[in-house]
Amino acid sequence: MKKIREWLRKEVHQYYIQKLDAEQKDYLEVVSNYIEYYNSRAFRCKISFYSTNLLKILGLSGVTLVKIIGNEEIDFSTIAAIITTMCLVLEGINALFRWQEKWVLYRNAQNALMREIRQFVVREGIYQDEEKGFSLFVETVEGIIDDEARKWNSYMKEQKEQKNTGEAERGE
Repeated sequence: MKKIREWLRKEVHQYYIQKLDAEQKDYLEVVSNYIEYYNSRAFRCKISFYSTNLLKILGLSGVTLVKIIGNEEIDFSTIAAIITTMCLVLEGINALFRWQEKWVLYRNAQNALMREIRQFVVREGIYQDEEKGFSLFVETVEGIIDDEARKWNSYMKEQKEQKNTGEAERGE
């Protein structure tokens, strides 16, 4: 998160912010805060996703290792049951919190906002017209933020429909 803020300060603010008026500077701060938010959320989701999956891999590998060691004092069936139960719990946690999907959505939103800032401050693409550039920037940024929420809601709705379809097919 600190690197993102440093990048924004160095690249955007240092070289280009002097060309912007107060309203534009204020809005760039708002967008910078959104970028930091998406970056920190993406990082947390990534760490959570990787750590739960790493624990599952290590746990299941441990079952094999215990079996290979084959010490008679160790009750293999109890250890296997505990580890597989732990893996099922971790898989349930992954399914519940959907860290991988959130990670991708947050990272995509962050990257899109960073791209728009770069284009806006150097007046590239749709931001070449100085009169309409800022209003287009605001509109695009708000669209990216709204799109992230809409994609998540759409994803959740799709998952719920798949669950309902599966239950109906099984006759539940």
